Amino acid sequence: MSFLSILLALIAEQYRPVTPNHWVRRMSAGWLDWVAKEFGAKREEGASAVGARMACLIAFILPTVIIFVLHVAFMLTYPILAFVLNVAIVYLFFGFRQFSHSFTAVHIAIQNHDLPAAREALAQWYGPELDASHLSEVEVISLALEKAIIGAHRHVLGVLFWFLVPIGPAGVVLYRFADTASQRWTQLGDFHLSQAARHFFYVLDWVPARMTAMTFAIVGNFEGAVYSWRYLSQKWSDSLNGLILAAGSGALGVRLGEPLSEPDSDEALRMAEAGEAAVYEIGLEPSERSMRSAIGLVWRTVIFCLILLAMLTIALWLG
Repeated sequence: MSFLSILLALIAEQYRPVTPNHWVRRMSAGWLDWVAKEFGAKREEGASAVGARMACLIAFILPTVIIFVLHVAFMLTYPILAFVLNVAIVYLFFGFRQFSHSFTAVHIAIQNHDLPAAREALAQWYGPELDASHLSEVEVISLALEKAIIGAHRHVLGVLFWFLVPIGPAGVVLYRFADTASQRWTQLGDFHLSQAARHFFYVLDWVPARMTAMTFAIVGNFEGAVYSWRYLSQKWSDSLNGLILAAGSGALGVRLGEPLSEPDSDEALRMAEAGEAAVYEIGLEPSERSMRSAIGLVWRTVIFCLILLAMLTIALWLG
């Protein structure tokens, strides 16, 4: 049932993608905003911290419990309705089109050698947090690749992991609500609320992030992905995003993130005496070809996961 649910949802999402203005997305955003307003507005430091944790429990756990109860009730009474619920939840919260449209806009502009259009498309994708007006073509491509790799994880691979845990579609709801809140609540300026949401999502994403990194290594450049994961993850401030981006860049064979600083002579001498291996940048400079390679990497990753899931499903049926 899980394999068919994912396959049908993927096919449906390709023909009729769920846009950010979809009523389910608007309701989800409204729910998170209401919870943040009610529980994140305390003035006292202690009350604010408690309110932030309470906001996370209510915002994430309540929808998860509702979907889980519905799923169990359908499984016990009308299994076909449980299957429909699976497809609907996966379709609404899972898919390439949640991030690929923006990536495609940047890619087409780069193909047409239209740097101003690429900058504009990238700025619309990132939002007000990024000033793309003075970025070079390499920087535009690099930032687009980073955003796409993280988007592939959070909208496809991370969701897939949580769909396959025993709570099924409820896991998808839990993961996507926590992810959305970790980004949305950060913009509110409430320190405790944003910290609580990010910590909650960190716990949920710890295993999926490593599964994504391992899958990138399997379907891409294995040695490059493992080396980057081990030595280059610290280039990004977010530890989970860092390991995903490092593995993704290594699998693609491109350099992403800020270049590593060269060790000075004293540090190089100390490392040589201690027998520590020097850490080097690996990969080529990002280019339009790298963007095409990234699309292929994501598709290979999803196909690999679907094949693995299909094999496990067949083994269970035969067993």
